Amino acid sequence: MRILELHVDYVNYSARQKAFKAAEEIAPEEKGKEKRMENCLVVFCSVEQGDNDAVTKRTAQEIKKNFDEVKAQNVLLYPYAHLSSNLAPPGEAVSTLNSLLDEVRAFAPTAQKSPFGWYKAFELKCKGHPLSELSKTINAETLAEKKAPKQDAGNVLEEFALAAAKKIENTKAGKEHEKIQRTGAFILAKAVRSVLGGRLVEVTLSQDGFYADFECQSIGQKELAEITKTISETIESGTKLSEKEESSKALVKEFEAKGEAFQALLASKISKPKIISDGAYAMLSLGSVEALTKSIQSVLVQTHGGAYLAGKEGAKSLQRIYARAFKTLAQQTEYEKLAVEAERRDHRKLGQQLDLFSVQQEAPGMPFYHPNGMILRNAIEKYWREEHEKEGYLEIKTPIILNESLWRQSGHWDHYKENMYFTQIDSKPYAVKPMNCPGAILVYKNGVHSYRELPLKIAEMGLVHRHELSGVLSGLFRVRAFTQDDAHLFVTEEQIEGEVIQLIKLFDRFYKTFGFKYEVELSTRPEKAMGSKEMWDKAEDTLKKALNTAKVKYEINEGDGAFYGPKLDFKLSDAIGRKWQCGTIQLDFQMPEKFDLYYEAADGKRKRPVMLHRVVLGSFERFLGVLIEHYAGEFPAWLAPKQALILPMTQDQDAYTEKVLETLKKHGLRASVEDSRSTLESRIRNSQLHKIPYTLVIGVQEEQNGTVSIRTRDGKVEKDVKLAEFAERLEKEVAERK
Repeated sequence: MRILELHVDYVNYSARQKAFKAAEEIAPEEKGKEKRMENCLVVFCSVEQGDNDAVTKRTAQEIKKNFDEVKAQNVLLYPYAHLSSNLAPPGEAVSTLNSLLDEVRAFAPTAQKSPFGWYKAFELKCKGHPLSELSKTINAETLAEKKAPKQDAGNVLEEFALAAAKKIENTKAGKEHEKIQRTGAFILAKAVRSVLGGRLVEVTLSQDGFYADFECQSIGQKELAEITKTISETIESGTKLSEKEESSKALVKEFEAKGEAFQALLASKISKPKIISDGAYAMLSLGSVEALTKSIQSVLVQTHGGAYLAGKEGAKSLQRIYARAFKTLAQQTEYEKLAVEAERRDHRKLGQQLDLFSVQQEAPGMPFYHPNGMILRNAIEKYWREEHEKEGYLEIKTPIILNESLWRQSGHWDHYKENMYFTQIDSKPYAVKPMNCPGAILVYKNGVHSYRELPLKIAEMGLVHRHELSGVLSGLFRVRAFTQDDAHLFVTEEQIEGEVIQLIKLFDRFYKTFGFKYEVELSTRPEKAMGSKEMWDKAEDTLKKALNTAKVKYEINEGDGAFYGPKLDFKLSDAIGRKWQCGTIQLDFQMPEKFDLYYEAADGKRKRPVMLHRVVLGSFERFLGVLIEHYAGEFPAWLAPKQALILPMTQDQDAYTEKVLETLKKHGLRASVEDSRSTLESRIRNSQLHKIPYTLVIGVQEEQNGTVSIRTRDGKVEKDVKLAEFAERLEKEVAERK
């Protein structure tokens, strides 16, 4: 919140007319009526995006401090938007000002607020002493104990422009889906310009549609409704869209004349820029679009919020809108149904409902595993270890904190330091590891290796930390602390193809066990790559041969390899068709060179090994989030934290209930008893709520016959099943990981 305080002899003011539709409502007789306050502290207020209760209270404290010092008798809060360019939406602003008025009235009972959103006439006479005119900014940043380091605005802008321009230049024709999204992005950008005068900064296509960043005022529900209405009108108009190439110089001049500073900047960085235009509005082309605006049926705005330029915390604040365009309304309907189903499967809600994990404010982005979550995690880790032992992997554990010099040597310092955390030990610089590979390399270097030991397979469930902006943290999907199921294979060049084939088979077993289908992408040499083109070509050809031998279909993802080598990415499809990138196999000729790794060849000479970096699950946390949503919390019995819940009908069955529990536990099963005196129906509902695979009901008949009545999670009932039979059946189901 920005405020300007004036101590006045008097102030006269009156509300003349509304400045916009969302202006605060006042009684008809108040319109034009002049009001007067004497010996008054007039506080011109501008409510900004992000102002919260803490900001309101601190602002009231600042006002009270000056109110007491100048010995004023009254306070007038005077909404004055011109103090800021980062305004909160009207509804939020009015609510915040009313809260501020309540706080101020605690020390100035006669305090008033002039109407929000009105053109007002006012006259005042200032006292003219040193405390008569004070201005101040109070926001979340000024209240924080530690401020984020300030970004060099010029450097951030230049960095953004170069990256965005490169993205535009490297844009390919793309698929039909992308063409539809680009058309939607144009229509959205035009609407935001029309409604808010917003200047387009950048458009980014995503798997789920696109998002666009704008320089404009904060977007509230009223503004969003106007944008949506304008989008519909543009689509209905059936305006023709065209793509044409112009010189950078001409485009820069054209965009500058229209006040599109960011588009002008990007145009200046592109050698042969193209624009998409409908004759009235133009934006830089990201590729081909539909011929007419009515070639698509809708642009669905999904969500919106704040963002930073170039993703740099502390840089210029922007407004980001996430949206998706649809060719037909039927597609939108289907998508919205999917969104409802995705909401039902949200791992954050299910994580709380099933008591699996939590994220606490004391450690943002660093999940806490609850007992149920640890049972689930341990079941997956047990399977992971069994499969890796079969494949001849040796498990290691390396430190979380390693000397900074190691990260400089590995190349992570040059490519990744902005995402790392640092500390000091004995006045020497250390870094919290963002990746596990340097630790594995140090383990390899600790001894001398013969060609007979290769391939040497070293695996680690390694905890890593990477800095993420607080605004993008999301449950288990985007975290700061997570475990990578890393493995590093040290192989000879002749062994690469065979080992990659073995890895593909291992990945296939894993994903089928969890019920996932998957696709594979081969990511090739990026622009900033270590090593010669010849070496990269050789590495890429080797991966292609392995894929062909394994009879795996794949797509090429040009230029998206790691800086040290090409990679295979495995994208899983969950139960409702969403894709998740989890597994990866990366071929690396560079690290062995950087760390001077070698093995003794058959002829007694030293030779460089090749490294294969790979993860099957990827981030364990992210995989767990995907798994929760894939199963909608209804885990197969081998993963379920509780596999069976025993419900005795009365206390008379307590002795038999204990026998049932002991029998299940002897078979290694996770079972418990719910013997509260609530109704049987209530206890069954509770079991269903916690998604327990099997609920066992025990009454007089079951006790007499040595049986159990089984109710499955989906409501199927099976009566009078022999206890031993059920225990053996469930034990087998768990052992086979069905």
